[in-house]
Amino acid sequence: MYRKHLRLLGVALGALVVLFIVMALTARERTAITPIEKGIATLLYPFQVATDWVGDQARGIADSVRELTRLRAENASLRQQVEAMAQDRARIAQLEQENQLLRSELGLKERTPYPMLTAEVISRSSQNWYQTIIIDQGSRDGVRQGMAVVNWQGLVGKVAYTTPYTSTVQLVSDAGFGQPGFGAGAKLPNGEQGLLEAVDGGYLRMRFWSTDPSVEVGQPVFTSGQGILPADLFVGWVESVEAGSSFVKYARVRPAVDVHKLEVVQVVLTQSNADRGSNAP
Repeated sequence: MYRKHLRLLGVALGALVVLFIVMALTARERTAITPIEKGIATLLYPFQVATDWVGDQARGIADSVRELTRLRAENASLRQQVEAMAQDRARIAQLEQENQLLRSELGLKERTPYPMLTAEVISRSSQNWYQTIIIDQGSRDGVRQGMAVVNWQGLVGKVAYTTPYTSTVQLVSDAGFGQPGFGAGAKLPNGEQGLLEAVDGGYLRMRFWSTDPSVEVGQPVFTSGQGILPADLFVGWVESVEAGSSFVKYARVRPAVDVHKLEVVQVVLTQSNADRGSNAP
């Protein structure tokens, strides 16, 4: 019964639509409509309004979908541009940092009376961060065992051994820095001299030759030239003064070089003790 009613309703609506179409087509030749046409038009008006509303909604949804698609594409393009700009800024910052580093190293060469060879750090010790680094200059470039290695901050260490193409550098923060044979003589600006030794935490300790040295916190420490390292290489600053046994004073020295950020270094091309001995008359 329900289906029969739906079928009758569909037939009635279809007939009304056909009549409305016929009315629209024949109205062009007449200036007035009949009462029957007017009644039918009145009956069909709600359906016409509903049809127009549905059409407007459909067009609005279609326009919204197109706009959403356009906005998504534009957003993706803008995101790519932002990422590209961020990469460009990162590259610019890196280049500026490298430029500043190279300027600092160039300034060091101009200030230091010793001939120097620029080298890049290509590897670090995998066993201990503080022990050694490997640089890309070796014996074929004139690097010899015992040569001092510096950067624009100060003393980095000394060449432990070489290959034709690379060299291994023992850092000032290494525990072997103060072992016999290293020859890490040091001095203060007032003439006080002593020997540098490595202590825990990457610091150095300056053991004075004098039993009553004149030393103050904040004084700069330089190499003295006694031993294998040349004189007047900046080491760091006196951070504290300690009294040892037999009233011997020690100075705790904070190295000027940050060994965690080594990228470019300079090898001081001076003769080692062995070279000077072999060239002696």
